[in-house]
Amino acid sequence: MPRSITRRLLVSNLLVLATFLGLAGAALDRAFRTSSETAVRERLQAHVYTLLATADADSYGRMRLPDALGVPAFNQPDSGLYAEVRGEDGAYRWRSGSLIGTRHVLITGPAPGSSRFRLLPGLAVFELGIAWEDDAGNAIPYALGVATETGALRAEQATFRHTLWLWLGGLALLLVVVQTLLARWGLSPLRAMSEAVRRIEDGDSASIDGPVPRELRGLSDNLNALIRQSRSRQERVRHSLADLAHSLKTPLAVLRGAAEQQADPALRETLIEQTGRIDQIVSYQRQRAAVAGASAITRRVALAPVLERLVGSLDKVYAGRAIVCTLQVAAETRLRADEGDLFELFGNLLENAYKFAAASIRVSAQASDDDVMVTIEDDGPGIADADVERLLRRGERADQRHAGEGIGLAVAAQIAAQYAGDLAIAAGDRGGAQIRVSLPR
Repeated sequence: MPRSITRRLLVSNLLVLATFLGLAGAALDRAFRTSSETAVRERLQAHVYTLLATADADSYGRMRLPDALGVPAFNQPDSGLYAEVRGEDGAYRWRSGSLIGTRHVLITGPAPGSSRFRLLPGLAVFELGIAWEDDAGNAIPYALGVATETGALRAEQATFRHTLWLWLGGLALLLVVVQTLLARWGLSPLRAMSEAVRRIEDGDSASIDGPVPRELRGLSDNLNALIRQSRSRQERVRHSLADLAHSLKTPLAVLRGAAEQQADPALRETLIEQTGRIDQIVSYQRQRAAVAGASAITRRVALAPVLERLVGSLDKVYAGRAIVCTLQVAAETRLRADEGDLFELFGNLLENAYKFAAASIRVSAQASDDDVMVTIEDDGPGIADADVERLLRRGERADQRHAGEGIGLAVAAQIAAQYAGDLAIAAGDRGGAQIRVSLPR
């Protein structure tokens, strides 16, 4: 079954229409055929009554037909209208002049008082059985048969059938066109709903607005509620984690200050190390939970402006190092992603590149039909192969990292994975690290 609702409706309507018109056409054709054959039967029956009216009696009172009848067609050989009479137990047989030279047998012997109508190949025959009383009062059985050729009848039926199906076909075509227009008109609210959802996906609208048909009002309200709930939940998570991180700053500062005043060097080092790790854990989990991720309501974001803003900010932060960052990103490159997630993802990667680059960084993007590959290369010391798997391992706890490594790469890998993408680290052509981020379009 087609998945398109319009096509589904048209196919079902077409099946119903074809069935209805087929049955209607067959019924009309049968009715006309029956009517035309009934008319032939009645006409032949009238001719039989004409024969009876023409019949006379011989000297014994038996029925006799004249050699010529008043209807000229009965007297002309092979005229197409024939008559035959039999009786007296086969002793009497009369045939009209039109039967001369033919082998047509019209009489099958109906009983007196009965009639029979038959359609033979090329002929329609009507027979009537009667009882004729002679002068002695004896009832003598006779059978009268009249036949006509059915060529004109079949031609009339064929003409009617051709005209009937021609008109029904034209009517079916007209109804299909009307049904198509009605289906498009009837389903226009669904197309409007689809367009409203597309505008939400593209970021042109925040909800489904405008008048909605009664049948779709529940769907519209539920979608709007779902959108509001999703955005509200994401904001609550972000705000809650931000509040948590902010509220822990003072206790951690107090603990760090108390640790620095400890006389025991070992205890002081342990407390400072553990408070630092607590700070890293909170920061890492806050950034992980704040990732919005891709969804049906995520709009497409241009990648180049995000990278340009990040590079501009980092150029100011690291102005004293005179790092040169080259961007090679096409303006039309777009991703379906939360803009905040893109800033978080590439902000962490670019900040690491600025920290460890010697003099230059190159950022490039290559787009295909399925994904966008962003490559960040620097000319710094690079990342040892032995550290790559540990730094990108999913689910690694922040307190398992060595001091000073930060959480930027782990957060970036987490964001890429949440978008069904991938982050890989390799040695670059410039001697430093080469980080490749692949994200679905």
